Amino acid sequence: MACTSQSALEYVENARPHLVGELKSLSVILENLYQQKVLIDEEVSKIKAEKDDYDRTRALLDSVIRKGKAACYRFLRIIDQTRRRTLERPTPLFKNSHEASTEATKFDLHHWISCFPFKEDPEMQQNYIRGPRPCCNYQKKLKSKAKKLSENFWRTSKDLFGEDKKPDVFYSALVFDIQGKISPSKIKKFKNNKSKKSRPKKLRTYIPENKAEISPSDLLKTDKNILLVGKPGIGKTALSHEILRLWSERDNKELDYMFFFDMRKLTNIPPITSLEDLLFTACSEPDEGKDEVLHDIKSNSDNVTVILDGVTDFSTSVVEKLIDKDFLPDAKIIITCRPEDEEYLCPEDWLRVEVKGFSEETIKTYLSSTLGEAHRKVLSNVELLTLCHVPMYALMVAASFSSEDSLQPRTVTEIYINIVRFGLQMNSNKTRIRNLNQFIKTKRNGILSLAEAAFNATERKAVNLEELSCEDSCVLSFLKTLDVKVPPTETKTLYAFLHYTMQEFFAALWLLKNPDKVRDVFQQCLTEEKKHMKHLIPFMCRLLNEKSPRLMSCLIPAEEIKETSGWFFKEIIGTFFSKDEDTELDVDILFLCQCLYESQSSENCITFLDKLDFHLDLRGENLDPYSCCAVAYVVTQSKERKISLNLQDVTMSQQGMRHLFGCIENVQWVYPLPQQLWTVVFLSEGLTEYMTLLHRCGNQLYLPVEALIL
Repeated sequence: MACTSQSALEYVENARPHLVGELKSLSVILENLYQQKVLIDEEVSKIKAEKDDYDRTRALLDSVIRKGKAACYRFLRIIDQTRRRTLERPTPLFKNSHEASTEATKFDLHHWISCFPFKEDPEMQQNYIRGPRPCCNYQKKLKSKAKKLSENFWRTSKDLFGEDKKPDVFYSALVFDIQGKISPSKIKKFKNNKSKKSRPKKLRTYIPENKAEISPSDLLKTDKNILLVGKPGIGKTALSHEILRLWSERDNKELDYMFFFDMRKLTNIPPITSLEDLLFTACSEPDEGKDEVLHDIKSNSDNVTVILDGVTDFSTSVVEKLIDKDFLPDAKIIITCRPEDEEYLCPEDWLRVEVKGFSEETIKTYLSSTLGEAHRKVLSNVELLTLCHVPMYALMVAASFSSEDSLQPRTVTEIYINIVRFGLQMNSNKTRIRNLNQFIKTKRNGILSLAEAAFNATERKAVNLEELSCEDSCVLSFLKTLDVKVPPTETKTLYAFLHYTMQEFFAALWLLKNPDKVRDVFQQCLTEEKKHMKHLIPFMCRLLNEKSPRLMSCLIPAEEIKETSGWFFKEIIGTFFSKDEDTELDVDILFLCQCLYESQSSENCITFLDKLDFHLDLRGENLDPYSCCAVAYVVTQSKERKISLNLQDVTMSQQGMRHLFGCIENVQWVYPLPQQLWTVVFLSEGLTEYMTLLHRCGNQLYLPVEALIL
């Protein structure tokens, strides 16, 4: 290696034999020398006129050397700034012994240019041209398209919100796991442990714990091929769009290319028979120098990143060759897929990143940014909170709570209906569905088949579905898969819902399709072994309601739904109000209020209140905001008769108090209710409700006094 004390002229002269044989991308060097006025038009033309690259390199070096030290210094600066394109790829760190001995005798131009002592000269800090002009222009075009793709992706999410409350929807941090797969034995143990916990704790296990932070920027920077694996709706596409956005906003110090392909849409374009078809027809075509751009992409494939989003199989031989590195051998490939597809896609040496969804911290941040103060409504409901670990579900929950408009969902079940409708639309493999209701009707058999499997699993208190006959990928998008080895040669695929409450929702669908089973389920709810089946009932209460959004009418004939709704709630009253002659009436008032709130039926509310002689005894209850909302709804339906309310030893949150105070006009304002409300306010530290209650009590305080008898 030459001494770094040499002048730029000597440095170039000494390395000339190696530069002649190994310099690449002469057009880039020539363009930069011309832009910096080292060479003039005539000199550039003469160099280009040489018969081959070897002679062109010799002519270029001779011209620069003749012009002296300053020209050589600028030449070295150009090489330094464009080395990824103008020099051979750096020598890999690990080689076998034969390759290592060969490389040891080879002149390392990367090391050579790194040894030259460049000066800190501000005037020399220029925007160097990183490649042929058509290629630079094509990069700009790709970045512009990438930016639009990213904006359109998030705009689709934003459009789900009301016009008056559209939030800034953007990428939120996801939990990643790069440790590889969980073994089947560990998964089985995990499931067993989870089933022994209480329902709230069991649901919280769905939320992934924060891992060591890995950002999309880290994934963009790595040179490894990446396999992004995850359940449907868990954030794989959002992550790939974030990588795309980061690349589009990165500076142009390097001439590189990024191509994004939605594999679900790739089948909608003309047949792809070549790499050129894939890049230029399926993605974006250069406005000029098409052959030169394609040559640059092939010659510098280490500067190419290809994102294949939603891969299920090799849709074309071109895609297969791209993944196998028959095309663009040094390109970085990023694939997103579901766990059931990964085994057939990529070599083991790829970086496997499992996307696990939102952590609890991210859920709170996401909901706060999209809903503001209204996000507390979701956080107070453990079922909705844990459901939001799936980003697609979090989006639908946020959109459902974002507006008080009458067309927006008022009940939890309506959120699930919207999730199902949105999920079917998103996984339809169609760019646009004009009539979603008609589309759902075409999926009727698959949905009801899935619903039956959900009911059977719920009845036996399991999460793994058995006897799943549905093969429709659109319907199966609500499930996650697990491959379990069955010795010695078979592999069994197990299916489970992304969240247990989604399984209960689908189980409720099947039960309404089979109303002769409903009374049996009601009786099961009264037993210790099958009491978990009662969680299906609130879903059924809303599904029988004809209000939008539509789902049941797309699956079950309207006359069947109407017939079931005629006796359904009477059967609930008959079941949950039954008692022996010698026992006191014991009614789960909060559960039945939840059912009534889901049903949104004034008539059913009056029937319920009449059974209780318009007296709601909530002594000792811990009312979460959802329970308060349900109780307040039932109370407000009593227009002609005021309700007696017992809140002795009740606890509730500040948000729950707001719901309850909103219906106080329908309540009998008699002692001890005022005292009970003041106790609730002070014990709950709901000081913001202090003035509301003080005004209602005529500026009087009602506090309990304990007499001390000596």
